[in-house]
Amino acid sequence: MIGRDSAVRMGAKRQIMVEIVNTPRLVLRPLQDSDAEPLFALLANWSVVQFLATPPWPYSIDDARSFIDRHRRLATSERALAITLNGRLIGCIGLPTRQAGRTQRASGPHLAYWLGVPHWGRGYATEAARGLLSHAFETLEGDTIYSGVFTENSASMHVQRKLGFVHDGETTLYSRPRGAELPHTNTSLTRAGFEAVCRYHHALRKSPTCLAKSAKIG
Repeated sequence: MIGRDSAVRMGAKRQIMVEIVNTPRLVLRPLQDSDAEPLFALLANWSVVQFLATPPWPYSIDDARSFIDRHRRLATSERALAITLNGRLIGCIGLPTRQAGRTQRASGPHLAYWLGVPHWGRGYATEAARGLLSHAFETLEGDTIYSGVFTENSASMHVQRKLGFVHDGETTLYSRPRGAELPHTNTSLTRAGFEAVCRYHHALRKSPTCLAKSAKIG
């Protein structure tokens, strides 16, 4: 069961109390200047960028540096975190607050993530997202987290289904790298749904727990 003793409100006044999340194989941490080169190397790849909404294309090292600088200036709860394996960035993940609109039916946290191609197919996206979601449901008051995918991105949809996300509508979303509106599938995850997935995986002994270890900075 996911505790709520230290919860604070989801939404405009919500706060994420930690900046580092540890999972069995990964560490999710704030972006650093030294992440620019690996970030550029992974995002300068059409196979990744074609499924994202906001990066420019072609993607340059200056774009990577600007992304890192921008997120370091944001409030902690709004920042993208580096997904790291053995100390090296392999992707990014975050839970920024979004207002109700075409891609989610109510205001609240929105899960966003990507992984570099060399790290696909190894369960890292699921592990990173499960760790961050566990932390969010444990420390925040509120029962729903939103997400979504460009509809053709079946691999990302598979990740979300494993986490307990369900279909929550269809719309279109502008893709900056493609320069067009594309079909988008909205998804949502409730606290009860996440807890059910955690219990299921625990029963199968695929994962000893859904809870991640977190560390507070400063």
